[in-house]
Amino acid sequence: MADIKFLNEADGQEFQMTHPKAARVLGDIMTWAQSNGFEHVAFWRDADDAHKLWVQLGDDRLNYWIHDSTFTEGKHETVEMQMDYARGAQRRSAAGFAKFDK
Repeated sequence: MADIKFLNEADGQEFQMTHPKAARVLGDIMTWAQSNGFEHVAFWRDADDAHKLWVQLGDDRLNYWIHDSTFTEGKHETVEMQMDYARGAQRRSAAGFAKFDK
């Protein structure tokens, strides 16, 4: 089972995504993580913009973020695509192309 965490970038403290509509999205992320071989997935809340959740797959913190409305509005139909984009960002970073990401 994949470990999914939410953390504050400012202080590193963990917080819970307790919004009622988030449960379905979290379930989809859990399924995605298991299907793609990720034991750990973390979302880091941006210190300057609380609506940005920066994605971490495994040990790799990425230059890719997901808007918190994905969770608060229960946008489960788009989360798999967003996680696939995050995985693409991880691959670009591993290949040395992260310097070109803005």
